[in-house]
Amino acid sequence: MYTVRPGKASWALQTLLRLCRGLRLRLYSPPYVRGLMSSPPTVVVLDLDRTVTRAGTFTPFLLHCTPLGLTLALRTLQGLLAVFAYGAGSGTRGSLKARLLDLSIAGASRAQVQSWSATFVRRWAQTHIRPGALLAIARHRAAGDYLVLATASFDFYAQAFAEYLGINHTIATASAWDDGGRLRAALIGENCYGAAKLAAVQTYVARFPEPRHVVAYSDHSTDLALLRWANEGVAVNPNGELRRLAPAHNLTVVNWDLI
Repeated sequence: MYTVRPGKASWALQTLLRLCRGLRLRLYSPPYVRGLMSSPPTVVVLDLDRTVTRAGTFTPFLLHCTPLGLTLALRTLQGLLAVFAYGAGSGTRGSLKARLLDLSIAGASRAQVQSWSATFVRRWAQTHIRPGALLAIARHRAAGDYLVLATASFDFYAQAFAEYLGINHTIATASAWDDGGRLRAALIGENCYGAAKLAAVQTYVARFPEPRHVVAYSDHSTDLALLRWANEGVAVNPNGELRRLAPAHNLTVVNWDLI
């Protein structure tokens, strides 16, 4: 887990916030934003893939990092076979991720992986971040809330997304490194997904010295337990199952592709 050093909001977020105010745009505004500013800062938990972003991030990240040519084609084929094996019930999400690392960027130095992560986020985020996500993040920051990115994505590029978006803290799947600072084809602990993500978020929130109001955003039914645990759960462009379950669990449904 990582914490982003406090600092000014990015120029893009500041601009979006001014635009939102100037046009009087209305997005989902939790009750605490509307008059409970004297309360302890609210903790805002954001899923990454298909919540903040429009699509998954892991495969695009690997393709960004891997050199083009025959080697890439062969590794892509092997990666597809690994995905099919997972779909057939052979292995777990964690083992699939480790296998895909093994076929792509395992062995790269920490500096190289950090460089790939930064350039990937800068380029990919230009067209793949939901506009409503940017506005929601800007509004939460303006309200003084504490933002947490909670994702099954690997920590090295999840942290780059958090820094790009001005998010305070990252909870993500932990990558493994050898003694020489080279990326290993392995995870440390569990894949930060489903129940494991909820447990990690609960552990982190419990560290605050006093109880916090928690708002959680996610697109997927695998995060239903997280959304139900939060004081306010928000289904963002939800998948079919989450959309169906949302009314029964008092979840707010929003579309972050519309502003």
